[in-house]
This record gives sequence, structure tokens and C-alpha cells, in this order.
Amino acid sequence: MKKIMMTLAAVFCCAMVSTVFTACGDDDESNPNTYRYEVKIDAGSVGYADEIRTVHTAFKQAVGANSSYHEMLSSPQDNEMKTKCNAVWQQYSNIQSTYLKFYLCRITAAVGAADKEDVIATYELGQALTTPYVEYAFVTNEKEAYDALEAKKGTISEEVYNASLKTLNVFLGKHINASRTSAFEFHFKEVLGKFWPDTDANTKAIIHACDSIANAHASDTLAVDVTVSVTKTGLLDKKITKFWEKTFRSNM
Repeated sequence: MKKIMMTLAAVFCCAMVSTVFTACGDDDESNPNTYRYEVKIDAGSVGYADEIRTVHTAFKQAVGANSSYHEMLSSPQDNEMKTKCNAVWQQYSNIQSTYLKFYLCRITAAVGAADKEDVIATYELGQALTTPYVEYAFVTNEKEAYDALEAKKGTISEEVYNASLKTLNVFLGKHINASRTSAFEFHFKEVLGKFWPDTDANTKAIIHACDSIANAHASDTLAVDVTVSVTKTGLLDKKITKFWEKTFRSNM
């Protein structure tokens, strides 16, 4: 009987040992998180294509990433990656592009879950950090003016209507259900859609050109009132400022 009890004790002992080793085996087979780092460029960045490509490539190489490969890590290395990206940021601190913005992202991957992306640092470069840059635009009462002219079509002569329509095309262009630039937009076709240093010289040059166009058509036939304004929008602060406006009154 004593022998049987000893045997059972041995069996229980083996069972306990087996249970312990099984638990350890589960830990070894678990899948811990993995980490990778990427540097992404902000969609609002403005600059020279070659320079953007060069700087972005330098950032990606610093964190072990390119278009086809990402270095996978078993633990986060935020501080190390920030140090490497800071070096790139300092190296390209004097670029000629207007404004470039990059995000250092840590991507955490876990089995059975979607990747988790965290922005851990932001890097800004470019001339706009020291000199304000703006984008110019023309704002008009295009729809109201064309609608008003159509409403008068039966009350004015065909000659006045056609002349007024031509004048509207000059002042406003046609952007609703058509594509026709105004005299103002045509004159500034190389300026619009880009960012420029916000200087007094640039502002005065635009005002002078707009005054010249307005004066050249001041006597044109016009059956409705037309308003044309010029605005500038800051690249970084997004502030909109109107600095020229002209209302052309009905002139028949």
C-alpha cells in the first residue's frame, strides 16, 4: 500500500511538472507586438519636387524604411528614431522650398488586430518659417451677376444684352458650367495657384495691375453691377485678407 501511494505521488508530481512546462510553452509561442517607423509628408507641403524627394528619402532612410522595406523591431525605439530624424531636419534646415512638413510615425503591429499608428514627432522646413507666404485669389459675384443679366434679358435690347454679356466675361470669366478666365485671371495666370512672399512690393504690383485692367474697361456696357475682389490667404495661418476691391456699376 505504501508503494502504491508513493507511485501515485510520483504521478501527481509529474503531472504538476508537466502543467508548469505546458504553461511556459504557451508563453514561448505567444506573438508579441512588433514595431516599425515611417516618415510621412503632409499633403499641404509646398516645394520643389526634387528637393521634396531628397528630403523625404533622407527621413525614410533614417528610420529604416523605403518603398519596399520596413525594418521590424521587437520593441519601441522612439528616442533613437527622433534623434536620427532631428539630424536630417538639421541637415536640410536651409532648403529653398516654401514649406515642407513631415510626420514621424510609429506603427505597432499585433496579431489579430489592425496596425496602430501614432505620430510621435513633427518636422517643419522651408522659407515660410521665416517669411510669410500667401496665395492670391479673385473673388467675384459671378453667379449673381449672370443671373441678374438673364433676368433683364426681356427688358433690355439685344445689343445691350450681348455687350453686357461680353463685359461680364471680361470682369468675371465663366466658371459655372463653362471654363473661361476673366481679364484679371488671364493677367495673373502665372501667379494664381501658387504661394508667394507676402511683401509690400507684391501687394502694390497686384493693385496697380488690377487698377489698370479696371480703368481699361470702365466705360464698357454693363446692365448689372459687378464686384471683383483680390484676397490673399496665408500659407501657415490660413488668414484671409481682402486688399483690393472694385464694384463696376451698371452702365448703359
